[in-house]
Amino acid sequence: MKKLIIIYALALLAASCTKDAGLTYTEKDKIYFAYNYLYYTQVIEYNKVVFSFGMRPDSIIKDTAKIGIRVMGQQADKNRQYRISIDKDSTTAQEGVHYEGLKELNTFGKGLIQDTLYIVVLRSKLNSSHITQENRRLRLRMESSEDFDKGTQKGAVIDLYLNNYLSEPKWWKKYEGYGLYYYHPEKWKILMAFHPSFRDANSDYPMNANQVSTYFSSLRSYLAQNPTYDKETHARVLIDKLVP
Repeated sequence: MKKLIIIYALALLAASCTKDAGLTYTEKDKIYFAYNYLYYTQVIEYNKVVFSFGMRPDSIIKDTAKIGIRVMGQQADKNRQYRISIDKDSTTAQEGVHYEGLKELNTFGKGLIQDTLYIVVLRSKLNSSHITQENRRLRLRMESSEDFDKGTQKGAVIDLYLNNYLSEPKWWKKYEGYGLYYYHPEKWKILMAFHPSFRDANSDYPMNANQVSTYFSSLRSYLAQNPTYDKETHARVLIDKLVP
């Protein structure tokens, strides 16, 4: 009798696993904004995407923001359509001014579990002030369609923030004591020209202390020899201060 109970339990478990694996899954697939990603062994969650023109040349007046879209279910052998809407009450970006119009129905590619939503963003009306640091928000909601139901609650909404300034990178304050001093976008632009590792705004430490000290010394020399000015106040930018 005990053996029969064990066999029955294993059979139930196998049936459950088969459904979870998608092998006998018959419900409509669910779709959501890809709100997490795996960084080494840690799952990082987010509910916003930031697109900044600040690191792009002034000649770039139009570009494309990208938002991940993920399916909870199975791959398909045909293209499918998913539906998005704009939460106008929580959106400060203006269609035709800060971004080009979005389609209500978008295509999810065949054979994929994750795809990308592309949004054309516009620069000319975004404030470039380092002092004001204006962000325009576009809040998107995932809706049900003929091909998909809405997925997880966390992935139902995502915010796209648009800006046109160079906000302080994550690593800046950690390097202040190595001779970097206060943050200014002109200083960061010069560092990015020195070495591409400085372009990663979300890194904790782009390089080790010995390496950065050499670049910070070069930055000091560059600013001393090449007059560089704050675009708004017109103060001269030096390594450790702004000079009116």
